[in-house]
Amino acid sequence: MNRFPSLLVYGPCPEIDANDLSVDCVRPDQVDARDSLSVNLRHHRLAIIDGALPDALHHITTLRTLAPGCATLLLAEPDDHALIRAALDLGLGDVLVRTDNPDTNRILTAHKVRRALNTCHIRQRLHDSERRFWSLFEAAPIGLQLLGLRGQCEHANHTLQELLGYSLDELRRFPLSELLVDDDVQIWESLLAELRLGQRDLYSLELRLARSNGDIRYAKFTLTLLRDPGGQPEHVLAMITDLTDQKRIQENLQHADKMQAMGRLAGGVAHDFNNLLTIIGSHCYIMRDLSGDPQRLSDSVDAILSASERGGKLTRQLLTFGRRHVRESKVLDLNTLLDEMRVVLESLFGTSVRLNIELDRSLHELFADRSQLEQVIMNLAINARDAMPEGGRFSLRTYNLSIDSPSSAYPRELTSGPYAVLEVRDTGQGMPPEVQRQIFEPFFTTKAVGQGTGLGLSTVYGVITQDGGHISVESSPDQGTTFTIYMPAARQEASTPARLRRARRATPIPGDETILLVEDDDQLRQPVRMLLERKGYHVLEASHAEEALELSRTYDGPIDLLLSDVIMPGIDGVALSRHITTTRPETAVLLMSGYTADALEATEGPDPPRLLQKPFGMDTLTRTIRTILKSP
Repeated sequence: MNRFPSLLVYGPCPEIDANDLSVDCVRPDQVDARDSLSVNLRHHRLAIIDGALPDALHHITTLRTLAPGCATLLLAEPDDHALIRAALDLGLGDVLVRTDNPDTNRILTAHKVRRALNTCHIRQRLHDSERRFWSLFEAAPIGLQLLGLRGQCEHANHTLQELLGYSLDELRRFPLSELLVDDDVQIWESLLAELRLGQRDLYSLELRLARSNGDIRYAKFTLTLLRDPGGQPEHVLAMITDLTDQKRIQENLQHADKMQAMGRLAGGVAHDFNNLLTIIGSHCYIMRDLSGDPQRLSDSVDAILSASERGGKLTRQLLTFGRRHVRESKVLDLNTLLDEMRVVLESLFGTSVRLNIELDRSLHELFADRSQLEQVIMNLAINARDAMPEGGRFSLRTYNLSIDSPSSAYPRELTSGPYAVLEVRDTGQGMPPEVQRQIFEPFFTTKAVGQGTGLGLSTVYGVITQDGGHISVESSPDQGTTFTIYMPAARQEASTPARLRRARRATPIPGDETILLVEDDDQLRQPVRMLLERKGYHVLEASHAEEALELSRTYDGPIDLLLSDVIMPGIDGVALSRHITTTRPETAVLLMSGYTADALEATEGPDPPRLLQKPFGMDTLTRTIRTILKSP
């Protein structure tokens, strides 16, 4: 293609012949104009027509019809008023009225031609630039969408259409908010409102999108505000990256990290658990021979209860730490959590590391996810053990902190308010400053290949910060490491001291309602029945679901609560609860499980049954029953 478009010259146009314009001139008036245009249309963007031609208007009409993008210049005589008016009515681009001076005509014509050629060149560059933009837009490996300020789709590339499962025509029929999930819709609408105000030009956030087949995809949105020449918001360019596979890989790696930690726990836990079984068995033999010594009999009973509680804590810790967990934040007592983790931490460290736990008994309660906090403490403990191969000391300390105003004494990320603080200290190898700067980054690890995923501390950071907390680290080579975790205190509705609230929660509560107890293990069902009857409850007992259904059918009085095991031969506890509540809708349900809550995932309805994890204490059972029955 020539540097400049060539000229179509109609008529004699002596002004062109007198100029050296460095362009090619084609005279289609010497051949059929229509044929010439059809052949040369793509190569010509400027035509000059001499008004002296009898069919000058015909040429203008032909150009406007076949080449509307071709600029047209008419060279007219001073008295050609009718021709000029008619040409302008046809859409003529420009006109030059000749003077009596040929030199003046030549100069003005050259000026008009150069200006028109320059305009054509600029227009061509803009056209090429726009063509390249849309080519890149369509071929981009990430989703691109041009949106109006109300979120309506104006254009979307092929990548986004594949990601969402909708064609371009379908995407144009509804706003993007209709593809967002749950609370993300409100976030999106608030963001659009900010964009319309034009206060920021760039945003980045993660949202969930629903595909045409119902699948949920996680996506990163990078939004750029496009403005009109006056600076006012006009459009939004959305760059959408699919993060679903990346998130799944990260979740799998995090779970693998937990499984690796569980493997390290296995040896110590097996040793401790075998010791517990030995304690229980030994005292059972002693009790059999001590019927005449009440004090020694009572001591053996206390020892058995203590050993069973320790065993329950071990299994509960392992199950909570090992399963894939759906986040569930609630008010909890960090001191109680650390007390319950003492046994599993002692199993983790063995005899080479001395465990020291110092708790502030007036510690503020937190609003957090218990399972995730347990994972935080386990990850820090495992890292500490690896940093002390020859033994040492691992310390946990809690205390309250109140921040009234920003201070250099505390991390700048902390806002004013009360905090519960957990300090985790070890006497291990420590870290140099360059390692400390990277320890919370995903996949960063100083361990050998195959000994760590590099996700442990990044997971710790994510858990702490998502509840509004902060974690800092202090360490030096050969001087040990201290992690300080700041967690916002939970708001309390009453001024009751935390110690008194914990004591009240631990008090078994009596009742007088009727309970249908269903448990296939006779050795477990009988003591539970005896304990409930001692608290004043009327207990109907069944060893399997069929017997329970028969009792429900034949018993004349009300059944206030169904207390059933989940895993039983034949009909399980979940199915049994549906049968019972169909005929007795007033009956509340409490299920018991010795392994996991997975059986409840298939339950339907907005209020799934409550689940009590085995092993449980009598205080926990009676408190849960009273909560469900809503006793005054």
